[in-house]
Amino acid sequence: MPLIRQSHRLLAAIAVSTLGITASLSAHAENSALFASYNDESTRSVDTSPYQEFLSVMSVAENGRTLIAYDVAHAQALPFLSEYAAYLAGIPVEQLNRDEQLAYWLNTRNFLLIQGLAEDGRVRGFKKKRGTPDAPGAFWTEKRITVSGTPLSLQDIEQNILFAGWDDPNIVFGLYQGMRGGPALPRKPFTGQNVHAELAEAGRRFTSHSRNFRVRGDTVRVSSYFDWYLPLAYKGDEAALRSHLASFATQEQQNTVLADSQIDRRNLSTDFERYRTRQTNSGFSSTGGSRPAGGYGS
Repeated sequence: MPLIRQSHRLLAAIAVSTLGITASLSAHAENSALFASYNDESTRSVDTSPYQEFLSVMSVAENGRTLIAYDVAHAQALPFLSEYAAYLAGIPVEQLNRDEQLAYWLNTRNFLLIQGLAEDGRVRGFKKKRGTPDAPGAFWTEKRITVSGTPLSLQDIEQNILFAGWDDPNIVFGLYQGMRGGPALPRKPFTGQNVHAELAEAGRRFTSHSRNFRVRGDTVRVSSYFDWYLPLAYKGDEAALRSHLASFATQEQQNTVLADSQIDRRNLSTDFERYRTRQTNSGFSSTGGSRPAGGYGS
């Protein structure tokens, strides 16, 4: 496909001129109340290699997180981001099978967030951009893509497609937030073949951090991140949240998690999460050479 070939050339140029490496990307497809039709017999998939390439070239793996170098993306990758978003907009979603649709919508939603943040360049006031669970910010409600004639925002994809179309609370772990307290950006795109396993693994990683989920004695403490999606993922039912959290607890902890006792919330860190290339002292340069530990293309 011409777009994909152009994308590969663009990312290769970025890798050589800015990062000194090459890589590869991926993205996939989903379904929802807005896009309820699907073809269960379909073997069609979305080309996710450009998205994977972008992640490989523009991110650093650090402390289990995938950090995007948004300053570099703003300077070098906006044409690619625009081209790949156009490719995603042209996908005939109804021709995909159910799992391909789920992967597509997760990848599209995360990619559009990355694109929006990269276009902003120096992101300021991110907490206001994100808004609150009851009132998402304008950044979340702005229409960012039109799929099959339907303009969509990040909020539309989350509320009216993902959670409306799939009864799977693990989706909360696949939604990159751009902030430290949210789930980490997946290091590779979801695919129809791996989407359920990858969401479960993302949940395991998120709940393994004591700041996000901890059971100590008779006390259950969770990140307030879960409150953001309580109405969508759990239909506002805290018992459903407890049941979901219990699936990540040890056998000894499960009774405590499921008990009808108070769940303590820990404040969600809304600090914007990114990798600042100018802060590295590891010899990284725009013309190549050594990279930060766990760095670009790792």
